Amino acid sequence: MHIVCGVIALIAVVLWGADTRASVLGLPDVDPPAMGARIALTLSGPAENDGTPKPGKKDSRLAQNIVVDPQEASSGNPALVRLTWVGALVIPNPTPKAPNAITVCTAEFITSTVLLTAAHCLQDLPEALNDAPGAPAHQWPDIKKAVFYRQYQNDSGVPFKIVCGLPNPKWALPSNVTSMKGADQRAAMNNASQHDYAMPLVDSPNPSGGMPYALDWKGKNGTTFAVRVGYPGAILDAAIVQQVPGYVFFADVVPGPYQAMSNEVVQWGPSVDATEGMSGGAWIVNFDTSGKASNANILIAVSSFSNTNFPGASFAAYLKAEEFNPLLSSVSNGCK
Repeated sequence: MHIVCGVIALIAVVLWGADTRASVLGLPDVDPPAMGARIALTLSGPAENDGTPKPGKKDSRLAQNIVVDPQEASSGNPALVRLTWVGALVIPNPTPKAPNAITVCTAEFITSTVLLTAAHCLQDLPEALNDAPGAPAHQWPDIKKAVFYRQYQNDSGVPFKIVCGLPNPKWALPSNVTSMKGADQRAAMNNASQHDYAMPLVDSPNPSGGMPYALDWKGKNGTTFAVRVGYPGAILDAAIVQQVPGYVFFADVVPGPYQAMSNEVVQWGPSVDATEGMSGGAWIVNFDTSGKASNANILIAVSSFSNTNFPGASFAAYLKAEEFNPLLSSVSNGCK
């Protein structure tokens, strides 16, 4: 089952601790019934965790047999060079029943003022099915009320207010999507998922600038292994950035019922719990801890969604210059 994730949280695990963490994030007090609810997704949420491979189990789809405890992963230190651009993007997303609801994703600076994240963190296409012509209107979250906390860790981070933000224009569904048959709707979603990234603009420059990134990198050396980073709620309550190493390949080589697209890439790592909250988190090649290596810590993609048929796999849009550069130019110019 192919699930694009951007489901809205009811005060996420990032805000565990009610008043204390809410005040740090500059949000209203947290309603107690909301505690422990879902955090905004990158992957398929709770369904992601069923089907963890057991020792000795044979499965032609898996490169290795993996067992990972939900509270064990490789915790990153956001003070180190490779993660100084990364943080948590917090977007207020109130509903009548949950006035303090928020969406939480991962994002990172790609210039001194522009962030990169998943497009579904700004507006999620499963909900957009209700926004097609003739359907009831839906109010998207106001990105201008969002705050990005660079190097978020244990209730703290450097805050940047969001001025504006735009998703990739190709992160969209056809206007006649509601009249399509189920298979055609899924195909439309699959097609849109090849473009699931967005860029918010912040109100002040980041002193450390933006992280290096690569576009149109298919077939180039050094792009077959990457470390995926972000804030998954299922690991240590999203208190610290996590890093998940894994192999990178294009989704159209994956066998099975999933209709893979040639412009989707896959990172296959050892943790099936690095899911909710990882949306928009960077995939980093030439991952370096010293801060001295040349051509190191280059972003090649951001986490988008998962497929329950392939536990441990994260899917992302392939970053193509013909789409990426015009969007960056527009957002840098005030989202015009």
